[in-house]
Amino acid sequence: MSGWSDSGWGLRMQSWGEKYNQSNLGSPDCVSSSDTISRPTLWAEPSPVVPKGADVTLRCQGQRGRNRFQLWKDGELQEERNTSWHLAEFVLREVDDWRDARSYRCRSGQGPLWSELSDPLALVVMTGDFPKPSIAVSPSPSVLAWTTVTIQCQISSQQSSPDYNFALLEAKSLQVLQLQSLSRSQPYFSLPFVRAEDTGSYGCIYYRKTPPYKGSHPSHTVKLTVSGPLPKPTLWAQPGLVVAQGTNITLWCSRPSLASSEEVTYTLLKTGTWQPLRNQNATDLWTDFSLPSVRPEDTGSYRCTYKDRTASGAQSETSEALELMVTGSLPKPSLSALPGQVVEPGKHVTLQCRQPLQPELWRATFILLKVGSLQPLQSQRPVGTSAVFPLLSVRAQDAGNYTCVYKKTFFHQVSEPSDVLEIWVTDASPKPSLSAWPVSEIASGTNVTLLCQGPPWTTRFVLHKEGSMDIIQDEAKFFLTRVTSKHSGRYSCSYQLGTNGSLWTQHSDPLQLTVKVSSNTLLITLSCVIFLLLCFLLLVCFCHQYIPRAADFRGNSFRRFFCCSCLSQDVCLSHHLEDPKEETLYTEVAKERPKESSVPIDKDVTYAHLNIKNLNERQTNPKETSTEATLYATLSLD
Repeated sequence: MSGWSDSGWGLRMQSWGEKYNQSNLGSPDCVSSSDTISRPTLWAEPSPVVPKGADVTLRCQGQRGRNRFQLWKDGELQEERNTSWHLAEFVLREVDDWRDARSYRCRSGQGPLWSELSDPLALVVMTGDFPKPSIAVSPSPSVLAWTTVTIQCQISSQQSSPDYNFALLEAKSLQVLQLQSLSRSQPYFSLPFVRAEDTGSYGCIYYRKTPPYKGSHPSHTVKLTVSGPLPKPTLWAQPGLVVAQGTNITLWCSRPSLASSEEVTYTLLKTGTWQPLRNQNATDLWTDFSLPSVRPEDTGSYRCTYKDRTASGAQSETSEALELMVTGSLPKPSLSALPGQVVEPGKHVTLQCRQPLQPELWRATFILLKVGSLQPLQSQRPVGTSAVFPLLSVRAQDAGNYTCVYKKTFFHQVSEPSDVLEIWVTDASPKPSLSAWPVSEIASGTNVTLLCQGPPWTTRFVLHKEGSMDIIQDEAKFFLTRVTSKHSGRYSCSYQLGTNGSLWTQHSDPLQLTVKVSSNTLLITLSCVIFLLLCFLLLVCFCHQYIPRAADFRGNSFRRFFCCSCLSQDVCLSHHLEDPKEETLYTEVAKERPKESSVPIDKDVTYAHLNIKNLNERQTNPKETSTEATLYATLSLD
């Protein structure tokens, strides 16, 4: 017997991976091999057993993040492709019994890394090369539930050989249910403890053990009928069980897969009503019942069932009850956390839901809800007006938003939900964020605000700056006034967890604050530097440039005023003695002063200095006009 017999019998709901294991038609020794974590899954649609000339799709599913896939046939690489998802499809058109009836594997990869190869998948192509087998059911085609049934696949003695494997198939879909090696000419397939969902049509084939995997055509079909109720379906609601008035609700009823793929009738029921709410026929494994714009009277308990539309007419068990609550009929309660909203991992927290103090609301049922969960977490019916819901040994997944409602069962009244209460587990606390207002690049001398954003219950924040002391305060806003270049740097922040002063969250992502010197400041500074530089250059020029003698009759004192302030007196005097004679300024008419005359002289006498050189030039070249200036000096003689 192959590994399929160990997992029980029946075409019940299976994942793609389970379908793959049941579709592996290699040697029975490979059937029950376990997948490793990195190994992908390979299966065939519509089946690994197909007639010659049919199209087959081989699907390879890897882990999330894998986007490269390879298909191998008989140990040789056949095709490689990239996908945007973790699933690749390889289509084989018009399969041939020699070319395509082979052993296939696949592997997935990301970048240069590749996974292990999947388990082998044998693709069996049915041809007319072999006679059809025959099939028989024991003890009877019609049995009671929990009976053990045996199906025998028979071939002629001429075909008896250890080179063949046998497969039990679902007749319509050709899905492989069990495998058997040929140990005798009449292999048996055992179906222990059959149930109503095993009702259906079956067939069998045999095929070569080695490639190419040529197979016989299927045997004739045998119908198996199992008396008893069909397995119960599952009922769930979208978008949830607790909704506001006017919301559109969809109730989904799903059933297990049956050996018979005939049409079934789904029925929606509500507790307290005599007639079914709705009936729907479908061949799918699920159907939907729409409840548009629900009202408070839609509050109640719902169930679903289904019935086989074949001659058996088997009826399923009813699903588990689904409690739908339409809120808004009663005042909303309040929800609080003890000892607080921030909890360390492994600690306990108690959520208390309290209704308004109205006597007529006593003996209500309280329900604790978590946002994002389709099912209520806890339900209580206390004597008083409040209920406590313990959360024991909280973990990171217990963090989230909670709310509660209460209801009066007999009147289908449900309160409005309480305000959302957020519970934080310290190892799952969110990282804060730090932002600058108005911008993170500001001019020198302006003001900037750094905002540290955390959960709404946060009361204490700390601002970190690389190379500086931390700033701790009870506000999320940190004000920096008249900033300078020293305020530039990388900032981050964190917040305190609960009342424990030693518990702080991780730092936020760093924020780079840049303080720029304003253009006006630069212009003023540059202007001052240029002005001082010009003054210095002018001073140097006055110190080292010769001053003309005609500037004043007190030439020596004038030169000393501008020169000797920066040079020594000896340097200034020596410079005065070395002046050229032709450039000397005269204030006298003759070198020697004439003797005192008896003729009276006025106090103010005007002397003229004549440039002899110009006079000579005028005599030699009277046509040219002298460009030399004539200097005059007026002396006051006392």
